[in-house]
Amino acid sequence: MDTDHERLDTLLTSACARFAGQPAVTDGTRSLTYAELAAEAADLRAELASAGHRAARPVLVRVGNRSADLAAQLAVWQARGTVVPVHHGTPDAVLRETARRVGARLVLDPAHPAGARVRRPDPAPVAVPARLDAEQALVAFTSGSTGRPKGVVLSHRAFTAKLRAIAQVLPFRPGDRARQVLQLNFTFGQWTSLLTLATGGTLQLVPRFEAAAVLRGLAEEPAERIAVVPSMLRLIDRELSTPGTGPALREALRAAGSPGVWITGGEPLPAGLGRRLRQALPDSGIADVYGLSETSTSDFILTPNQYESGAGTIGRPSPGVEFRIAADDGPPLPPVPGVVGELCLRTPYLMTGYLDEPAATDAATEGGWLRTKDLATVRVSDGMVELVGRKQQLISRGGIKIAPLEVERPYARHPSCGGCVAVGVPDPMLGERVHLLFVAVPDTSPTEEELRAHGRRHLAPYQVPERVHLVAELPLGRTGKTDRTAAAALAAAVSVGAGVRR
Repeated sequence: MDTDHERLDTLLTSACARFAGQPAVTDGTRSLTYAELAAEAADLRAELASAGHRAARPVLVRVGNRSADLAAQLAVWQARGTVVPVHHGTPDAVLRETARRVGARLVLDPAHPAGARVRRPDPAPVAVPARLDAEQALVAFTSGSTGRPKGVVLSHRAFTAKLRAIAQVLPFRPGDRARQVLQLNFTFGQWTSLLTLATGGTLQLVPRFEAAAVLRGLAEEPAERIAVVPSMLRLIDRELSTPGTGPALREALRAAGSPGVWITGGEPLPAGLGRRLRQALPDSGIADVYGLSETSTSDFILTPNQYESGAGTIGRPSPGVEFRIAADDGPPLPPVPGVVGELCLRTPYLMTGYLDEPAATDAATEGGWLRTKDLATVRVSDGMVELVGRKQQLISRGGIKIAPLEVERPYARHPSCGGCVAVGVPDPMLGERVHLLFVAVPDTSPTEEELRAHGRRHLAPYQVPERVHLVAELPLGRTGKTDRTAAAALAAAVSVGAGVRR
């Protein structure tokens, strides 16, 4: 990658010229070479101009893992606009509210026929937030577990620099095939797609994730890598473990040598799940990444060659990223191995700020350090960083604070575990009690008492789940991550009338 590039459109336009006749992107129904990707972007840019687009204005782009989605983003950037990706299934009311918040006067939907791909939201917003100018690449909305989602504004300079940093650690090569099941309204989907195209690879878009179909596709048309969140890997693991079809799938994937690498992120990957996947597909590596939209993603990377020793950690910082640990609400300090605190980051890839929320921006980045709200510790054995939980998700049982990941970690190693999530359920005596949702892998039938006994062997008494709920699947949020709020509500609902164990 050319280190002089500081804009995503320059990066992609250069790739289109260098790899013109090579396949750039396909969605199963339509394929574009790099030259055709550039031509499609030029047509869309002309439609934007005809609709009255002006530089430094944001444009809503409806995305659905279609080949034209990447051309649409390139067109907006070439027209010096800011891309606001929204899923194509977004209801009109939500679309209008998003347009109002970012001041978007135009919506670009590349799935519509040529000449009708640009329209105005109704009513058209009148004001563009001050942070949005021609140097801003993306507005990414956080999942927003409480309150309305925050709009993270990312500049071209920060995002292209982060792509270069990632490329120093993870190999992205010309001709590599990348299966993409993550949507482009998710920053994880953005960076894995853009880095593939910037380096001359072929992006194979999958409009909808379905584990068995994805595995069959990887066997029939091998890929060097696929990006997933751990919740997807749990469904992959279930398919690979299913009697009858699982062994045949494993053999087909091994014979194809596909995928070369699973890139996983978005939420913690339990060591047990990762190791089961490595055992099922020993020729496929795992790269575990941790990052925030606020920092242009991928702040820590556990590379495939370190995975066996580092499973359960997020590895070490990516190039240019510094980290500190803040105990309680104190200042960020150099980490002490074994001490838990809030993970704080200092990075040159920081967001421009939250959309129209200067106070929230200042609070999150006080003193040049971004407070992630994730609790972490440095492993004594090797210096790798291990996540422990989220500050807001701590379970308070009788005044004792319990990190959900500390409860989940030993359960993730249980041979019957296909996925688990620990939550706090309100209790009039203790404030909260520890509950666990547990998904069993096929052909296993652990009982609640057996699973609680497992907890007693591996956890402190106050950490042992007082109820273990066997469920068919874990609730997922809109980006495919485990939805802990919904999981807590489910645990509370199924506990009504069943009592709790003391």
